[in-house]
Amino acid sequence: MAKKSKVPVAKPPDDKTRRRLTAYAARVFLERGFRKVTVEELCAGLAMSKRTFYAHFVNRDELVIAVALEKLAPAREAIVENLESDRPVEEVFHRHFDLLINGLFQQVSLQFMTDIQNLMPDVWDDIEQFRSEIVRRLTGLLRRGQAEGSVRPDIDPEVFGKVFQGVLQSFANPNLVASVGLTMQQTAMTFQKIVTGGLLLPPTKERRHEKSTKAAR
Repeated sequence: MAKKSKVPVAKPPDDKTRRRLTAYAARVFLERGFRKVTVEELCAGLAMSKRTFYAHFVNRDELVIAVALEKLAPAREAIVENLESDRPVEEVFHRHFDLLINGLFQQVSLQFMTDIQNLMPDVWDDIEQFRSEIVRRLTGLLRRGQAEGSVRPDIDPEVFGKVFQGVLQSFANPNLVASVGLTMQQTAMTFQKIVTGGLLLPPTKERRHEKSTKAAR
């Protein structure tokens, strides 16, 4: 049974003032992170009273969660939808990394994610759970790719999943990425080259024909 998320569900932005707060906070948080951003600063930037702020959010952290949900949720849905699709495995793999590089990582900043990892353990735990679920789905995708003939047959999907999970936990985390001077996009592009270059087989004449036939339908 999947572990239940501990991240509180933010109230939907159901009025203009709340949407204005969330939009402004998103710009500030994604540029600077939120470690040193106070409610007073946010209110000053919006010419808003703290009373109005607290009528919409319990505290700054609840606002951070609202921003995180707004930025992460659409990308997460697109990632899961892609991994569940019945398209050829090589297409799904390439689409997965495209969604990360040109989708998710365009919506969040390294500083924002670093602050979440360091200051909001419940939110980060939810992100880690999602990444574990993605690794599980990628492992299943490898099995399908081996059946299709697009993934190397000498790679054990279960071993790959465990190794990939360990790499994500030890390397692909905001603290380490920031410490070595990389961006999240650079990290994802490197993973893409390693994963697709090491797993996928060159297209055979039969698979190229099958692919072109499907595209023509």
